[in-house]
Amino acid sequence: MNDLTLLWHFKRAPLAQRLAQRLLAHERIAMFGPRQTGKTTLLREEVMPAIEKAGALPVYVECWLDKARPLHSINYALGKALEGLTLSPGQPGRRLAKTPVRKIGAVGVSVELGEVGQRKIPDNPFLAFDALLTSLLEAAGRDLVLVFDEFQAVAEVPEADAIAAALRAALTQASSRVGVVFSGSSQTLLLEMFSRAQTPLYNFANAEPYPLLKEDFVGHVARLFSAATKRDLNQAIALRVLEAVGHQPAPFLNAVGNAMSKPGWSVEDGLAAMLDAKAVNTWSTAWAGLTDLQRFALRAAHAGLPLTAAATLQQAAADLGQAKVQPSSITRAVETLVDKGLVEREPGSRRHVVSDPVMAAWLTQNAALPVRPA
Repeated sequence: MNDLTLLWHFKRAPLAQRLAQRLLAHERIAMFGPRQTGKTTLLREEVMPAIEKAGALPVYVECWLDKARPLHSINYALGKALEGLTLSPGQPGRRLAKTPVRKIGAVGVSVELGEVGQRKIPDNPFLAFDALLTSLLEAAGRDLVLVFDEFQAVAEVPEADAIAAALRAALTQASSRVGVVFSGSSQTLLLEMFSRAQTPLYNFANAEPYPLLKEDFVGHVARLFSAATKRDLNQAIALRVLEAVGHQPAPFLNAVGNAMSKPGWSVEDGLAAMLDAKAVNTWSTAWAGLTDLQRFALRAAHAGLPLTAAATLQQAAADLGQAKVQPSSITRAVETLVDKGLVEREPGSRRHVVSDPVMAAWLTQNAALPVRPA
């Protein structure tokens, strides 16, 4: 995170308040939006404090803590919140302050709950979620808001339906006291979970897109830019740059910072400097870490080419200086790119696309860079 991302942070108070009020009214929201666009910052730094101020208890759940076992991540977050209540004198749940916590782990927590009774958390992680949720509500003595982040991790494991069914059963029983936001960076997977019939979470939450940063953010940055440099920021150009980097605040502000340091530069010039192939940055490093065939596959995906078509394979052979490239070879290259988070399958299509808009902009600017270094 660059300095301007911290110094020029754009608070979205109206949006945060609307979300907080809906969650305090025990709504369930499935909010999808691209990575690095500010979802987690909004939820953790604005929505959760508003919920706390209103008297409810927000609990943040990072589902990627253990991507292979997301239910363990979920149970760990609830167990950690429960432990915090039992060990925090002066807070709601103070009657538990001297209650011993015998053990806390990814799956189970054993806690003597004093005045509210004694509860043993089952070792079975599917049952543990229900028991942890019940214990947390009892210990808190107030309403609860669960903030699931990267919730699509649940859809990526073999036991996805079983996890979803356990979550739905427990949350339905507590629906009069619990609001939930299921936040995620994969629109395809989140919509699959909440909008497809026969899935356990079908219609369980209102699926909606995360509102991306747009003109209001650009205006905020323009005012700060003018105050810092005594120069005007062309907001139309700045908005184009923001769109080019996928509405991600950090790379946008990086480009703005470059423009600030050069009096004659526009934000587009700042973006070009940021994406320079010779610069040490995330995207140049990613490119350098690929094999020649993986570079070709990444560039072909960016160009929208059918990756295993005969013409694409012929082009791969020519670019790589080989007699022939097999379809299986480029398929393996694409699988590696998926694992690295560089490409993903386009929603509703079999076509692969570049995952990160900034990487796509880097590829466009550096289109002349050979996939096979000299």
